[in-house]
Amino acid sequence: MNTLAAKDSLRALSAQTMSWPRAVAMGVFAALTVAILLTFQDYGISWDEQLQNTYGQKLLEYYTSGFENDGAFTYINLFLYGGAFDLAAAIANLISPFGEYETRHLLGGLVFLGGLYGAWKLTDLLAGERAALIALLCLATTPLLYGHGFINPKDTPLAWAGIWTTYFACRILAASGVNERPSWGVIVGFAVSLGLTVGTRVIGLVYLDYLAGVFVVAAVARSFGGEPVSIMWQRMRTNAVPLIVAVIIAAIVMALVWPWAVQEPFNMVAAFRSFAHFAFYPNVLWNGELIPADQMPKNYLPGLLLLQLPEFVLLGLVIAAGVGVTALRRNILTLFAAPISQQYLYVIVSFAVPILGYLVLHPTVYNGLRHFLFTVPPLVILAAIGLERGLGFVLTKNRVAGLVLTAVLAFGFARQVVLMAGLHPYEYIAYNSIAGGVSGAQNRFELDYWGTTLAESARGLATYIAKDPTIGVTTGVTAKVFACGDRTSVEPFLPPGAAWTGLLSEADFYLGMTGVHCQEPIGRPYRTIFEVKRLGVTLGYAHDLRAAAN
Repeated sequence: MNTLAAKDSLRALSAQTMSWPRAVAMGVFAALTVAILLTFQDYGISWDEQLQNTYGQKLLEYYTSGFENDGAFTYINLFLYGGAFDLAAAIANLISPFGEYETRHLLGGLVFLGGLYGAWKLTDLLAGERAALIALLCLATTPLLYGHGFINPKDTPLAWAGIWTTYFACRILAASGVNERPSWGVIVGFAVSLGLTVGTRVIGLVYLDYLAGVFVVAAVARSFGGEPVSIMWQRMRTNAVPLIVAVIIAAIVMALVWPWAVQEPFNMVAAFRSFAHFAFYPNVLWNGELIPADQMPKNYLPGLLLLQLPEFVLLGLVIAAGVGVTALRRNILTLFAAPISQQYLYVIVSFAVPILGYLVLHPTVYNGLRHFLFTVPPLVILAAIGLERGLGFVLTKNRVAGLVLTAVLAFGFARQVVLMAGLHPYEYIAYNSIAGGVSGAQNRFELDYWGTTLAESARGLATYIAKDPTIGVTTGVTAKVFACGDRTSVEPFLPPGAAWTGLLSEADFYLGMTGVHCQEPIGRPYRTIFEVKRLGVTLGYAHDLRAAAN
């Protein structure tokens, strides 16, 4: 690079870093970092976390024992999952000054933050800095993503590792479009991201399939555009070696965080088959009805997206769909010859294929959107690009109207922040105005299906017990507590003088949640002594079951 070119590059970089969308984005990242550091200890322990925490410890023991202790390979069914997050959490807990679950929640918040950075870079690549800022704000104020970030040790890491994989895949497509070899930094970035994605859940392999599929579509489009076969072969040779290297590196990364997958040749196939027919059949609340998880209606997944995504995201998706249909009408045969179209195609299939797969295959689904959470970030990114295109169009036609629309969008973001603050630390239960908010969703859809409210109920019980002179450490009388939920979700939060019991018949106190997962104690008098409430809705409670109930 000559001196003049170097100076031009520095000037371009300086202009880029000084742009107002970038400056605002950095401010948003700073604010989110502060929020995460101040609030990560507020979250309760979800039902999955104890098992996932143990799995991570067993993976760490596999390495610290010199590959002798292979208990992780037979631990319940978790060996069918990759352990990227759980292994990282186990390592973090070796040095963390916080409790082991608090450390996991902090790590989850940081993964969320890192995922947002990847989404911001991806949107900037696709549509520029203004769209990237809107995407950042949309993603950060989507309660579903924010709330899951702290308590979901599988689906959140999968979603954000998938976004980084998508970003580097789009960089590869950009280089291929001009018949250049991607930089080794991009190749390694893609490989590591893909390895961590598959090393979280085996379904992450689809991101490699998507890239292969887009390459095929691009080749067909270029052939219709008149590209010579010799150029196509040259393009294939240019990309072949880097992609082979990427797959090898990805396999190594995956093996490090999911060693079971490489113990036998067909272990990954077994994992795929297991999840396709997973034996998980609890009743799920859907539109006021209890339905077995393997019999959910086809509108379940699209319906939850409609009811849980913020309203401005839904508006952005409508605009983005309109822009996409317009582009397809121009010349569909050659449209995907352009690298930018290939990049958009990759992002689209990353959410569309899993949703279509659900509609066609109708697999067993877990509560809520959690097992399809990885479809949400690309949806929100496309919605943000739609909002930016709509805003840009209005601004060019009428600046005043554009400024009004900008103010309305800013109000929408602020409203979401207020909503999330009102639900904290249960952001993941949020529903939009189509569902009537959380109050409208109550008794119709799942709310706290992971038992995170039990921690707050236990703390409320601790306050109550502290005021009762008949029980506690000083009296020598231990209060026995039964809870509708996982023991780990409750026991760490019980006060001295209170102990867990698995028998309701001998319990002095009962902790539970509203909804379908808990039923009121039957045949025993009780008095409600504490309620977990958010936005006027009762999410959890503590009952005094003692006969006097005074």
